[in-house]
Amino acid sequence: MRERFPVFDLHCDTAVELSLQKKPWNSNDLHIDLDRGDRLLHHIQVYSFCCVYDEKGLPLAGYAAEERFIRALSDFYTQLDRHSDRVRLCRSAEDLIACTKEGKRAVFLSLEGPEAISCDPDRLDELKDLGFVMTTLTWNNPNLLAGPHTSDAGLTDLGKAFVRRAQQLGIVIDVSHLSEKAFWDLCDITSAPIVASHSNSRAICGHSRNLTDRQAKTIFNFGGLVGLNLYAPFLSLDGKADFDTVRRHIDHFLELGGEHHLALGGDLDGCDRLPAGFTGVESYNDLGRYLLESGMEEELVNHIFNNNAVHFFVQHLQKSRVG
Repeated sequence: MRERFPVFDLHCDTAVELSLQKKPWNSNDLHIDLDRGDRLLHHIQVYSFCCVYDEKGLPLAGYAAEERFIRALSDFYTQLDRHSDRVRLCRSAEDLIACTKEGKRAVFLSLEGPEAISCDPDRLDELKDLGFVMTTLTWNNPNLLAGPHTSDAGLTDLGKAFVRRAQQLGIVIDVSHLSEKAFWDLCDITSAPIVASHSNSRAICGHSRNLTDRQAKTIFNFGGLVGLNLYAPFLSLDGKADFDTVRRHIDHFLELGGEHHLALGGDLDGCDRLPAGFTGVESYNDLGRYLLESGMEEELVNHIFNNNAVHFFVQHLQKSRVG
């Protein structure tokens, strides 16, 4: 039985937690550190920056959100430099390919909550220059761009301008946290595939953060990705989840046509309740073994754990353009 698996995870909150808690990246008590990532066959990670709430969970916007974002990003740049022998910040498909050849761990950056750049389409050039390849339109609160998953609000005119500029720059739009109305407004104008970086199936767990079958099939048909979220209350409404619960979400997405569009988006270090048996990034090996033991083909496990996301990033980031 295979012991180690390649992992490309579309969403974690580790970078901000490293900054807030003043933790080292190489070894810590968070869900992700470099040493435990070494237990995987290889590890590609999208590090998301959610800087739109304070220590009490209250919303941040304007200067407060931007100040937290700048501090967290500066701290993470320091970590990247300190561990440059092990990791590489990737901005393009070429970077990802080169990183693999060098035997380093690929790191991508994503913004979760554009309040950190004042929801301003004109600042997306700045975001791209900082190395970001993906952004959501909201977190859990309404903003100038769109309504969140708890809302009936759609995409605003500013939100549409934000989407168009992001896609002109080759920045991927992440629809996790977005309202259904805003999701469909986005689908009406998108010129590129979209991603739900950390969302599960609402048919299996009826939480508003999860995707309806119609939404999931639309993402698949657009050539996008859905990353499986490991937060237990998004896997099961009673918050009790194990690897079999994760498998039920996988199976349902596969029934909808997700074989080449399903990925991982664990929400590690952004949640406090994971499936039984999952303690951190190294536990992806345990999940992989469980899926094989439960009858899933190894090729399919590789698609979900790594290949689908690699294919998407190589294909999409090659098309990045400025104009």
